[in-house]
Amino acid sequence: MDVVIVGAGLAGLTLARRLCREGVRAVLVEREDAVGGLARSFSYANGATFDIGPHRFHTEDPAVLAFVNEVLGDNSLRIRRNSELFLFDQYLPWPLNWKSVLALPPQFLAAAACDLLRPRKARTESLEDYIVEKYGRTLYKIFFQPYTERFLDYECANLHRDWAITGIDRATIDRRFDSSSIGGVIRSTLFPPAGTTEFIYPETGGIGSFAELLAADILRHGGRILLSDEPERFLTAGGAVTGVVTRQGAEIPADHVFWTGNLQSLRTLGDAPEAVPRLHFISTVLFNYVTGHRAGRDFQWCYFGERDMKISRICLPRNFSPSNTPAGREALCVEMSCPEGSSLWRDPARWDCVVETFLLKARLLDSLDSVDSYHVEWIRDTYPVYVLNYRRKLQGMLDWVHGKWPNLSMLGRTARFWYNNMDHSIAASLRAADLFLEDHRAGRHRDGGHYEAEDRFFKGTAP
Repeated sequence: MDVVIVGAGLAGLTLARRLCREGVRAVLVEREDAVGGLARSFSYANGATFDIGPHRFHTEDPAVLAFVNEVLGDNSLRIRRNSELFLFDQYLPWPLNWKSVLALPPQFLAAAACDLLRPRKARTESLEDYIVEKYGRTLYKIFFQPYTERFLDYECANLHRDWAITGIDRATIDRRFDSSSIGGVIRSTLFPPAGTTEFIYPETGGIGSFAELLAADILRHGGRILLSDEPERFLTAGGAVTGVVTRQGAEIPADHVFWTGNLQSLRTLGDAPEAVPRLHFISTVLFNYVTGHRAGRDFQWCYFGERDMKISRICLPRNFSPSNTPAGREALCVEMSCPEGSSLWRDPARWDCVVETFLLKARLLDSLDSVDSYHVEWIRDTYPVYVLNYRRKLQGMLDWVHGKWPNLSMLGRTARFWYNNMDHSIAASLRAADLFLEDHRAGRHRDGGHYEAEDRFFKGTAP
C-alpha cells in the first residue's frame, strides 16, 4: 500500500508515523524547508528559539496525552498558564474574567451592567449577534469587535459565530472555567474552580522539536519526507489518484492521498470550475526580537485589543521554556496578521519601526538601543476566515473533492478549514490512522471521506 501525505504539519506527521509503524509505505510532501507546519520553530545563531505564536499541549483526550508523552519522552515540561490582554494602557487577565470587566472606565462599567440586565437575543448567526447575546454590546464594542475586525479585516456582522465560539473555546482551554457568557464569567470568578491549568511543552528545542521527533521516527520506519516541494499534478486512472507528480519532478505512486495542505492549492491542482467555492485564509508575519532588556511581564502570550493597535499578539518564549532565550537576554515574538500580497507581507522591513514604537508603548522595551536583533518570518495560511456563509462554501468544496478523487482524504487545520489546536489535529489523525489501518488489514479500501475525522460536528462537514 502506497500512501502520499501532502503537508508535514502535526496532522500529516502523526498520520505518517502510525502508518509507517504498521508497514504502510508513506511519503510526505512539504512545501516548507522544515517539518512542523504551524507547529515548527525557528532557531537562530544567537541561541534564541521562537515558535509560531503560543504553542503548547493541553488535552483531556487520554490517547492524545499518551501520544504526546510517548513522543516527547524526557524532553518535557509542565508549565502553568499565564495569558493577558493589553487594554486601556494596562495588562489584564485573559480569558475574560471579572477583574478584566472591573478594569473598565466607570461609564463603560455602568453600560456593561445595563447590558446584563437587558440581554439581547441573537437574530442571525453572525459573530456580532453571538457576542452581543453572550456578553452584551458594551463588552462586544470594547473587547471583541476591535480585535477581530483588525485581525481578520472583516466586519463582525459578516463573520460567522463559529469564529467566536471556537476562539473563546481555544482561549479558555480549561473546561472548569465558564467563559461562554458574562454570567458564566461572574460565576467562575466568584466561585473559582479548584486547581490550575497546566500545559505540556518541550524542555528544549521549542515546539518544533516535537515535529522533528515525529519525522525522525517516520524515517526510521521506512517513510520518506520531501521538503521544499509540493504536488504539481495528480496521475489518475478511472477517476482515482494513482500517483503524485511534484514541482521538483518526483513521481510518487499512490493508492491513497491524505491532503493536509491548503485548500486553495488543491482547488488549483484540480482545475476546479468557478462554481466550486473559494475559501480564504489569513496569514501572519512574525517579528522575532532579541533584546538586552528584560520585559517586565511574565505572560506567555498577550493579546492587544484596541482598534488602533497594529500588533495582534506578543509571546515571551522564556515563559514556555527558559532554554528558548539566551541567558541575560529577552525574546519577543510579535505577530501581525495580514493577507498575502499586502504591503506588510511584501515588505515587512517598512513596519519594524511600527513594531518597535509599539513595544515601547507597551513597556516591553525600555529603549531602541536595547534591540540586539530581529528576524522576520512569513507564515502562510495561519487562520481560516469564517465569513458568514463559510459553512455552505466549505460543504461545496468538500463535495467537489470527494466527487473528483474518491481515494483522497482531507485532514488537519488547513485541509479541513478548521480553527483548531494541535491536540485536535493529533486526535483526528490518530482516528484516521485507526480507520485506515483497520481496512488495510482487512484488505478493504473505502472512499476518502471515510477516513476523515475531527471533533466538530456541524451538518455536512464531518462524518
